Amino acid sequence: MDRDDLVKRLMVTFVGELDDHARALERDLLALEKKPAPEVRGELFASLFRTAHSLKGSARTVRLNLLETTGHHLEEVFAAARAGRLPVDAGFFEVLLATVDAIGEAGHRLRTNSDLAGGQLEGAIRGLAMAMRAREEAPPSASVEAGVVARPAAQEWSGVVRVPAEKLDALLAQTGEMLMVRHRAEDRGKAAEALQELMAAWHREHRRVEHLTAQLLKHDSEPEGRSKSKDGMTQRRLLEAAARKNRDVLSRIEGNLERLVTDLVEDRRVIEQTAIPLDSEVRRTRMVPFAVACEGLERLVRDLTARGDRKVRFDLEGGDIELDRSIVEGLKDPLLHLVRNAVDHGIESSAARCAAGKPETGRVTVAAAVRGPRVEVTVSDDGQGLDTAAIRDQLGRRALAVPANDTDAAQSIFLPGLSTAEAITPISGRGVGLDVVKTRLTSMRGTVDVSFTAGQGTRFSLVMPLTLTSVRIILVEAAGQFYAIDTVSVHRVLRIGAGDIRSIEGREILLIAGVPVPLVTLAESLGFRGAAVSMDGGRIPVVVLAAGNRLAAFLVDGLQSEREVVVRALGPRLRNLKYVSGGTILPDGRVALILNTPDLIQHALSLPAAAGLADAVATAPRSARKRLLVADDSVTVRTLQKNILESAGYDVIAAVDGMEAWHLLTEKGADLVVSDVEMPRMDGFSLTEAIRDSRRFRNLPIILITARESEADKTRGLAAGADAYCLKSAFDQKELLAIIARLL
Repeated sequence: MDRDDLVKRLMVTFVGELDDHARALERDLLALEKKPAPEVRGELFASLFRTAHSLKGSARTVRLNLLETTGHHLEEVFAAARAGRLPVDAGFFEVLLATVDAIGEAGHRLRTNSDLAGGQLEGAIRGLAMAMRAREEAPPSASVEAGVVARPAAQEWSGVVRVPAEKLDALLAQTGEMLMVRHRAEDRGKAAEALQELMAAWHREHRRVEHLTAQLLKHDSEPEGRSKSKDGMTQRRLLEAAARKNRDVLSRIEGNLERLVTDLVEDRRVIEQTAIPLDSEVRRTRMVPFAVACEGLERLVRDLTARGDRKVRFDLEGGDIELDRSIVEGLKDPLLHLVRNAVDHGIESSAARCAAGKPETGRVTVAAAVRGPRVEVTVSDDGQGLDTAAIRDQLGRRALAVPANDTDAAQSIFLPGLSTAEAITPISGRGVGLDVVKTRLTSMRGTVDVSFTAGQGTRFSLVMPLTLTSVRIILVEAAGQFYAIDTVSVHRVLRIGAGDIRSIEGREILLIAGVPVPLVTLAESLGFRGAAVSMDGGRIPVVVLAAGNRLAAFLVDGLQSEREVVVRALGPRLRNLKYVSGGTILPDGRVALILNTPDLIQHALSLPAAAGLADAVATAPRSARKRLLVADDSVTVRTLQKNILESAGYDVIAAVDGMEAWHLLTEKGADLVVSDVEMPRMDGFSLTEAIRDSRRFRNLPIILITARESEADKTRGLAAGADAYCLKSAFDQKELLAIIARLL
């Protein structure tokens, strides 16, 4: 490999290190500006010198002269300041922080393949040179920290390998797939165990039949010479031989099935022992300190207050808490907006604080804490709190609803374009910021709430999952579809009857621990108008969801299961789907949309009052509902149709073919038949003809659903007496329900 190729490869690594150098310089300079104790001051200078030295050496390796020169000048400045020959004053920090900004800008230019010439580095080098020319010649005794030897910064990276974030994302996606394989293996194992139990029951039944056959043959008075087969065997011996053969076959099948179940259990154990530790290690690799999300915030506060009339101290708590990289990256912009907002809108001027009896210096605190499966990040200040009068005034000017209480008025600050700033400044006043915060948190399946005390301060609480790549969900059914809900958002799951539903001011509610909670149907909240509520012995399943301090109860058609799933993006066509934050593929291949709980709750709370749920519960006994008979030899199609029809409020009985459908119809009756055409024993055409020939069922509505698309088949189906003929290739559950409603 020639020198040029080597430089190109090293450049990729260097650009990543350059960002680290800029962050390290800024961190140490801000710490130095706080005038720490002498021993800490010496350590900071040593760290600064090491960073500059590493920057110079790395830049020389990749032939970036401007950055090499910058590192050289930084070494000179730090050495002079450490020896006491250069004053460490406000001008010192202004020049050096401007140099840090120039290094960051150089990194951006390198990533976009732009030339460094003409950028901020040239001005930064001139500033450093001027600072050195203006240095005061102080005696060496003024040195703050003599004798500290700078060790090469490369030692700090010993044993560390840089891996692009995209590769870690891809690796995590693959481990997620392994977890799905684990779930599939578990389901397959359970299915095999169920089959084994069925086989054992069949074997027991066969032994019983074999015993009864032997008893019957024992009393058979047929002469030995009669009824012989071609090979000379009597019917008795043929039956005995067939029974022995069947017994042997059943025994072999049972033995093979037992070995298969054992192997499946072992495979599941091996997959579990491999997939779970691998997933944990990959997740641990992706973990970074929360402090990474806060990089630049202290600098932001310093710059905003450098020449103003207020003093602000920035504090970080929980910076060493490790979070998933995707969460940390997603928090950077919201934290930037919230801290900027706290400085500009929250903290008063020094004079105003003193007049109010507060410390002259205000305080902005960013803190992180892990609470179960979620992380809570708070941004708080000890300023004046929210100006609810100004918020209401802005809402009135924009012809928006004006909340009566301060709590609801405070939530209005997240509306797009809302700003209470009296003038546009470089800091704020353009009506952007807090809307960005809410939008970003929503995209991360998180929530943001605000609380305040007038004259004492404001507190923003950001709550989000620990990772965006997987989530533990509860699977629910509504309007014939499956939906996934993050279990962290599930406040309670229960079943209710008509007596549990109350009404307040025309709105249906449930009392949860004495608190009235609005009650709506999930299907109608998602836009399925007129969807019926499925009953289960007179009790309806309800999922109570929470977002911050807001609760809403949702009636669902069914509760399926709880499991860990991998979150998948919806793609550009479905990206803006309402109340949905992602999707997942279940172990059985079904697709479930992951609901966006905060938006769904907000929508439910904004719905107009709609009474009548209690009446629907009270007046929907199972015996009064229409009964439908579904016939299809495919268990998948049969189950799908059964779920759709039950979700629409019908009682459904299912048959595996036309013959069983006819027996069920004569035994239990039905109000309508939905049948496949191609089935064993009796197909759909024959079933239709049998129904039409029956005096009892001749007027029964019949719908044929089939893959046969020819005109001849359609004509035959209608000629047989079918009321509707639907194609599986164009199957639409809404159309099917509409046809059923019309026929009934």
